[in-house]
Amino acid sequence: MEKGLERISRVLITGILVAAVVYLAIGVYVYLNQRAFIYFPQRGVLYTGEKPVEIRSGEITLRGWVVNEGCDEAVIYFGGNAERPEANIPDFKHIFDNQTVYLFNYRGYGESGGSPTEEGLYADALAIYDHVSQNHSKVSLIGRSLGTGVATYLASERAVNRLVLIEPFDSMVSVARAAYPVFPVKIMLKDRYDSAGRAGNITARTLVIMAGRDEIIPAWSTERLVSEFDKDILEVLVIEDATHNDIQNYPQYYTVLGEFVTSE
Repeated sequence: MEKGLERISRVLITGILVAAVVYLAIGVYVYLNQRAFIYFPQRGVLYTGEKPVEIRSGEITLRGWVVNEGCDEAVIYFGGNAERPEANIPDFKHIFDNQTVYLFNYRGYGESGGSPTEEGLYADALAIYDHVSQNHSKVSLIGRSLGTGVATYLASERAVNRLVLIEPFDSMVSVARAAYPVFPVKIMLKDRYDSAGRAGNITARTLVIMAGRDEIIPAWSTERLVSEFDKDILEVLVIEDATHNDIQNYPQYYTVLGEFVTSE
């Protein structure tokens, strides 16, 4: 009996040790490669026929497009993670016909140089804004998904006319914690995009657009972000049947986007 118990104990201990080693190995792999799980750069560009533009952000060259050049007011668009921002040009050209629209690829995306990090994307956002604001009386921001983290940072640091957040999240930490509950995400995560922590510093009129069937950003994450805003500056729209990747296919999306950004 005692020998049997000893064998069972050894098996259990061995199993626990193997599981611990596997857990640590996976944890180390995830930690070292975490940005590969966060960023999904799209290389190359779609042909647009629009004027290309590039600016410097430190040692990095950012490349994008300028649409409806020469207007008094401007719109800067920060796209989604795997999105090609130039795909929005035909619609933006129409709905923002009295605003000049700037669409840049993030560092490491499209033909922009460098590799994406939270600190790098923030620095680039400031560089883009400082370049754009020299030639325009008002600057509005639109961010989608990953771009909402960049847009909320910029809106908390610079004077912004309007802010639109499409499918936003409260913070990368909370979303990652829900996706990877077995890991100490708060300790491991390098790029945090804490939009909820910055919402109280934003004074621009803000529109949040949610996809009612969003399978990427949980509704509770967006709702937590919304709860941190000053309610006097905030509007929220839910497009009920939309999913995370098809929200742009609903006519209501562009209608409200245009009306909000162009309103006095």
